[in-house]
Amino acid sequence: MSYERRLTFNLRMRGLSEAEIAGVLDEVRAHEAAAGNLANAEFSTAEDYAKQFPRKKRRTRGSAIVVIGGVLAIAYILFEILLAILFRVDIREYVGPITLWPGLVLILAGTLAGFLTDYFQPAGAHEPAKVPQTGR
Repeated sequence: MSYERRLTFNLRMRGLSEAEIAGVLDEVRAHEAAAGNLANAEFSTAEDYAKQFPRKKRRTRGSAIVVIGGVLAIAYILFEILLAILFRVDIREYVGPITLWPGLVLILAGTLAGFLTDYFQPAGAHEPAKVPQTGR
């Protein structure tokens, strides 16, 4: 994985806004272009560099997806209970012997989707650092 992707993910986990993340990435790119060194050599690892920024309380898109997965799992369980009480329907005939599998799958899928969304979502709309051209 690239340094920028790891840095973006770690900054997002610290609660920085997309605009702040884009600014940090622009600074890293500009420093790389000016110094000619890789970001790892200049800034240490992405995880360590991100630790210098203060934590903020902010919900990421990934955390919203995790919450939605949990809400859907709870809704499934309530639906299952209502079917059993009101209509005397045994849901095990449709989902197998373990009644809570679909709820568990919703929770796990929501957690995985939330993590992957935060990890692979690029930092806000930003332009790559402009490298001045010489000559011509």
